Amino acid sequence: MSVYNKSDIDYQKLISLLKNGGVFCYPTETLYGLGCLANNEEAIEKIYKIKQRDKEKNFTLIFKDLNMIEDLCSPTDIEKKLISKFSPGPFSILLQAKEKSSINKKIISERNEICCRISSHKFVDNLFNFINIPIISTSANVSGNKNIFLFKTIYNTFHNLVDSIIDYGDIEKSLGSTIVKATERELLIIRDGDLESESIKDFYNGKSKGL
Repeated sequence: MSVYNKSDIDYQKLISLLKNGGVFCYPTETLYGLGCLANNEEAIEKIYKIKQRDKEKNFTLIFKDLNMIEDLCSPTDIEKKLISKFSPGPFSILLQAKEKSSINKKIISERNEICCRISSHKFVDNLFNFINIPIISTSANVSGNKNIFLFKTIYNTFHNLVDSIIDYGDIEKSLGSTIVKATERELLIIRDGDLESESIKDFYNGKSKGL
């Protein structure tokens, strides 16, 4: 198991590890996350086991940008406007997956939806200079347990369970990303998070008229 300090990350070795089915713990602008490449079924299964998570519950995927999202999903005009307004940052949105998607089917819901996010964290942004596929993003904790904000606790909890940990130190307390679902008729707040839901609703109501 490798631990990388933020100042000495070997991205080539990390990418090799991920391409070979590795699972890692990494920072985002909200929480530390557990992740792997979104096309690796074995690694996805490993994260479900680490999290002790119900397999009926899907994971969020982090994408590089809207272009990567459009390669794998089919966002509507209003969904693209919401993404452009509130991303990158603690904003996630449920989108329809394209029929022919490289994303593993285990993380596409029964409604053919993917929870999509673009992270503003420097590490994640740098990571996408080396890969062209989304990564799993789920909070680094056991399902149902409290979020972890201290790096020491992250390390002690996961160093025997994952293949690599990225050390960005302690993080500020966070609720995670705000998750929404948008249609032409309504905006649903699936989960409240760091981004105020009222600001999303206000933007939606102003931009969706006439659609």
